[in-house]
Amino acid sequence: MFFDFSQNNSGGGFDFDAERGISHYVIVEAADADEANYRAERIGLYFDGEGDCACCGDRWTAQWSSDAGTAVPSVYDEPVESATVYMKWMGDNPDAFVHYVDGRIVGHSLAKKPL
Repeated sequence: MFFDFSQNNSGGGFDFDAERGISHYVIVEAADADEANYRAERIGLYFDGEGDCACCGDRWTAQWSSDAGTAVPSVYDEPVESATVYMKWMGDNPDAFVHYVDGRIVGHSLAKKPL
């Protein structure tokens, strides 16, 4: 299963780290939500909101249900290869990184939806 962690722009900006595979969307392959949360924390995501903006909310939210996983890497239930988003916040950088169980990290640029 694949679990999508969508980054909130807490404090008015997004964290990006190509080496660690962190962008607006971080998708983690895991057996269940608990394993996905564990792996996400090892990547560099955090779920305690420490240092995040009080008015904007926490940057990252943990997965609470294994039912939230998808069979293929997806953003908003659309496969990353064809997913579209209204806003592209990461410029020319990948919008999403998929972290596979075998250790591969693959970046994806998502298409922009027409307004």
